[in-house]
Amino acid sequence: MHARDVSTPEPGHRSPYRPAHDAAVGPTPSRPAPTSLPSLITDSYQEGPRKVVVIRGEVDYETAPAVSAALRTALRASAEGVDVDLRAVRFWDCSGLNALLRLRREALAHGKTVTVRSPSGVVRRVLSLTGTAPLFRPPHTRRWAVEGRSVTPPSHP
Repeated sequence: MHARDVSTPEPGHRSPYRPAHDAAVGPTPSRPAPTSLPSLITDSYQEGPRKVVVIRGEVDYETAPAVSAALRTALRASAEGVDVDLRAVRFWDCSGLNALLRLRREALAHGKTVTVRSPSGVVRRVLSLTGTAPLFRPPHTRRWAVEGRSVTPPSHP
């Protein structure tokens, strides 16, 4: 079985790489029991011919399938592609990156694009370390090297 064949984690699985937010087990007299907050929230809206998907929370092995589903739905509903707003992502691992890369491959197959808007620090770090950040920049902000200089590409009429 390949890793990509697995779409959902085993029940009770918790990523060993996700930071523990509350190390204490059970309530104590001085601390009330923690309330169960969702670790992932997604929302989307139409912006012209593009769909914007806003992701908040933690994206890891457990939540990546939900992120992938939201992104694929947005891609199908868009004319030109998807912008992913990741400013409120607190945790991001390779599962989130793989969801973006799969979406990009599907988008390109349909003549669409995927851009990342306002990545949080953790997202920016993963994109930077993996060298994938340029894949998710808007086409009009890409710069090409010409004779050792960076220039903005000419706009098309």
